[in-house]
Amino acid sequence: MRPTNASRHRLQVNRLSKSFRINGSAVTVLKDVELDIAAGEFVAIVGASGSGKTTLLRILAGLEKGDRGTVTVDGEPVTGVSSERAMVFQEPRLLPWLTVEENIRFGLELQKRSGEELRERTGEYLRLVGLENFRGAYPRQLSGGMAQRVGIARALVTNPDILLLDEPFGALDAMKKMSMQQELERIWLEEQITMVMVTHDIEEAVYLADKIVVMSGAADTPFKIVPVDLPRSRDRGSPAFVRLRESLLREFAIDIRH
Repeated sequence: MRPTNASRHRLQVNRLSKSFRINGSAVTVLKDVELDIAAGEFVAIVGASGSGKTTLLRILAGLEKGDRGTVTVDGEPVTGVSSERAMVFQEPRLLPWLTVEENIRFGLELQKRSGEELRERTGEYLRLVGLENFRGAYPRQLSGGMAQRVGIARALVTNPDILLLDEPFGALDAMKKMSMQQELERIWLEEQITMVMVTHDIEEAVYLADKIVVMSGAADTPFKIVPVDLPRSRDRGSPAFVRLRESLLREFAIDIRH
């Protein structure tokens, strides 16, 4: 697992804007976004479709560039992908010809890791996501939740400081989703890693996040940041949890109407 003295990084977004050209017209999806993410924080990004959630995540990952503004890690500009930032997509994107174990160690092999280190780290992350008994299975033999756990392990095994997740549980049923949310919280606590997750699920955001970025897509108030001051592990039925969830749902409905 990640050592307690591991390097930690602060992620900052300063006046970030991004537009796309659609049918010859410029459509703004991000406007002057300001975000400060401390090392070890869990941040959820929610919002209506088209509000820029995934675009923001892809810029944080270095997969896209903003038109204006900056994204920095410890003051250094993000100019492309980096081993300090890993991404988990909604679809696990596992290589179907590789086993679970081989998929997890794939990134280590790209880093030219070998021998005992390769075996130890792969075994470590198989245990972390609870798939030791499925190391020889192929992706077609896995449930959706198990496949997503492989994707998370594959991202974490290379020891990134920041994990970016794009609706990782969006395709799961309600019970599997709740189970995976609990697993992700456990992994986050064990790894002491910064996580930034896009989700459409308000309850998921309240359950997992230290703070929630609400992307409205509206020109006057394109985003706002809502702190989640609830103790862990969180009780979904507690009055404080329900109040915050309902408050966000009401606000979210207003934002959608914009």
